[in-house]
Amino acid sequence: MRGGQPDELDEDAVMDALTSRRIARRAESEHGFGRLFTALLFALFLIALLIALSAGTNLYRTLGDVRDQADTSRIATGLIANSVRAADAVDAIGTGQGPEGRSLVLTERLDGGTFETRIYSYEGAIVEEYAPADAAYTPEKAARIVDSVRFSFSYENGLLTVYTDDGTVQVALRSVRGGA
Repeated sequence: MRGGQPDELDEDAVMDALTSRRIARRAESEHGFGRLFTALLFALFLIALLIALSAGTNLYRTLGDVRDQADTSRIATGLIANSVRAADAVDAIGTGQGPEGRSLVLTERLDGGTFETRIYSYEGAIVEEYAPADAAYTPEKAARIVDSVRFSFSYENGLLTVYTDDGTVQVALRSVRGGA
């Protein structure tokens, strides 16, 4: 105050200070909202990332299971097909009577005698047994190939078709006289 009258500069300074303070509070309020918005956006991004990771993990696990099942199927039918191809000779492919139905018999004639590889169904599995041709079936000693309730086969025009729970395999026999 100068000379008994309030100084206009002092009033202007007070008004400027109050205005500055209001602006600062408003900026702090907006800045606080900005922080809240940023935190919410970060949380949303984090949740989306976790959901994507979870979905990706489940998809990977599912694809792995499908791949394992396909591999098992190929192994089972592939083993049977390869056994037939290895034994493919004139009159080497035939049928027999296993403990639970027909068996696929692959005959091998060696200097030491005649031997058979018998593939048949036994107690919910397809088994393979190697034995002398005149020996009885002994499924307890047979090697388990794959779990499968279904095992059947057909032979037509040089094409042997084997049916299992895991799929079907066809083998074109080189020795067209195979007698399955």
